[in-house]
Amino acid sequence: MPEGVKGAGGAVRTIVEPQRRVPVVAQPDVLVVGGGAAGIAAACAAARGGAATLLVERFGFLGGTLTAVTLGGFCGTHAIVDERRLARVVGGLYLELEDRLRRRGAVSEPARHGRILGVPYDSACLKLVADEMLAAHGVPMLLHSRVAAVQIEGRRVAAVVMENKGGRAAILPRVVVDCSGDGDVAVFAGAGYSLGDGGKTQAGSTMFRLAGVDTSVAGGLTRARIRELLEQAVADGYPLPRTATGVHLNPLEGIVHLNVTRLVRADGSPYDLSDPDDLTEAERVGRAQAFLYEEVFRRYVPGFAQARIVDIGAMVGIRETRLIRGEEVLTEEAVRNCVKPANRIACTAWPLEKHEGGRGTSWEFLPDGDCYGIPYGCLVVKGYENLFVAGRNLSATHAAQASARVAGPCFAMGEAAGAAAALAVRLEVQGREVPIDALQRSLEEHGAILTPCLA
Repeated sequence: MPEGVKGAGGAVRTIVEPQRRVPVVAQPDVLVVGGGAAGIAAACAAARGGAATLLVERFGFLGGTLTAVTLGGFCGTHAIVDERRLARVVGGLYLELEDRLRRRGAVSEPARHGRILGVPYDSACLKLVADEMLAAHGVPMLLHSRVAAVQIEGRRVAAVVMENKGGRAAILPRVVVDCSGDGDVAVFAGAGYSLGDGGKTQAGSTMFRLAGVDTSVAGGLTRARIRELLEQAVADGYPLPRTATGVHLNPLEGIVHLNVTRLVRADGSPYDLSDPDDLTEAERVGRAQAFLYEEVFRRYVPGFAQARIVDIGAMVGIRETRLIRGEEVLTEEAVRNCVKPANRIACTAWPLEKHEGGRGTSWEFLPDGDCYGIPYGCLVVKGYENLFVAGRNLSATHAAQASARVAGPCFAMGEAAGAAAALAVRLEVQGREVPIDALQRSLEEHGAILTPCLA
């Protein structure tokens, strides 16, 4: 948080707010906070499990990073079996979303760049499709609303206070699933967390889309070739902070999504994107970088001579902030060794993708034909009876989160957390007491993949 205005002697000045009564506007069985990949899946799964569910989202649309940031491809949904074959590792509600996009011509077949694999989609259409999914599952939404405070009774979240155009309002849930990305509910509740690795997080990026691209030419460029061209621009004097790029051809003709910027301070350290001052500065720096890259791509990269920016994300792309402490922790060793614990609730084969110093990106790939599992305890907030997390704020080490944070596993974690929340309500048990066999059975009955076919 900002330090505030300093008064005499360096003390932070404060004001006293008058005591006030906050109206209770909802008492759902399950409250899902955050409508990104994890939140969409959590809300639909909880409702599917028979729980009266409410989803609260700070933007005026759903999708989170997938729409607000204009991310160009779903990552972590498949594993590479060999040079020619792929295998799905994420199913369930993610497949429903993908099917709905496909019916609207808004998703493409998986695109492979060496050992990097993504499923291109149209982010504008995803906003509509997400609305349709929640409506189909009977989930009401409260948009343009964000968490302002949390009240605790013993080891339970008793109330979540929201703020929106109507002022402050309280929601009294039986169970909460925090899919906010930054773990806002968990942190306001007093849960333990780490900020990356001792305060060092992965660097964020401002994402943008270009129109007017000759995709017949651009689609033939390898990532290695694009990096060579961008390094030439650096040699010619362009101050590019990053030359290892993600270039996603959109399902719409002539549109390309670029994941190429890097948001770091002058000394090369990443911004703390949970800090309002750092976040503000990163937004400003990121926009300037986007137009710098537009100029460079127009001058140096074939197929982009007529390209212009037509969309910049409504917010910077955040890879990592707070990692909430759960009953279990996903570790770097478990990811590297493709550990599949008996209590796994999701699988993925995405590499350890680290955005740290220098102009490159570090990729540590898992063996072909293998994956790892995320333990259920990574979603259960330690010390609380009715609080789950799902998405990039899961309980994980810094390096392990570099793999688990992408869209595919976030969908899968969200579906598991929502299903677990519904079970906790129905069985009247604490989050950590949800029977794992019942949870896994429910997930697999609805198409989730806990044992991928990788042969």
